[in-house]
Amino acid sequence: MPTVENFTPTVFWTTIYGILAMCILFMIVYRVYDAIRTIMERRRQKTEAAKPDFAEAVSRKVIEKLEPRFKEIEANLGKDKNRLDNHETIISGIQQNQSETREGLVAICKYLMAIAQYTSVGNDSKELKAATADMTQYLATKIGGNSK
Repeated sequence: MPTVENFTPTVFWTTIYGILAMCILFMIVYRVYDAIRTIMERRRQKTEAAKPDFAEAVSRKVIEKLEPRFKEIEANLGKDKNRLDNHETIISGIQQNQSETREGLVAICKYLMAIAQYTSVGNDSKELKAATADMTQYLATKIGGNSK
């Protein structure tokens, strides 16, 4: 190395070249180190993959990560099942009440028809005959056609 007595452009450029050479040397060494580390990691993964219990270890790790999610999903499914069961119970009660109401309406309509026919025997009222015809048509289309 030359001795530096004063700062000249030659010394400046020599210093810059030296710094660049050190950076390039560092990059080369780092690349070689990284390549060797990558090769060693690949070899380690190949040897681990060749082990018979590798699949078990991987599946255990996956299950450990997924287990909390599965528990949460199962809890939510249990809540949903309870909610659906409650809704089915409510719907069956509504259907039973609806069929009872339908039977009551049919009985009331039949009673009204009997009264209308009884009162119209000696009475030739056009309004009563029209009401009886309307009731008969209603019973035929709505109640009689939809009965189970």
